[in-house]
Amino acid sequence: MFLDVIPFERLVFTWGSPYDPVEGTPVVTLTLTAQGERTEMIFHLRGFAGHPGDQYVYDGWSGTLDNLATHLRDQ
Repeated sequence: MFLDVIPFERLVFTWGSPYDPVEGTPVVTLTLTAQGERTEMIFHLRGFAGHPGDQYVYDGWSGTLDNLATHLRDQ
């Protein structure tokens, strides 16, 4: 579920089953900041702990963001 959408600035959404109640569901916040010809993206996950090497949350998001960076560099 999208909780906040500000085009080109911020996207906040719940992370989990669409049938889960919003309360207690992990929340992802992506903040975008223009920096000249580049854009900085800050990723924040609240409500679910992940740790390097967990093969799930931390590693999954880390790998996903690495893939996104690779894809954007190739454009």
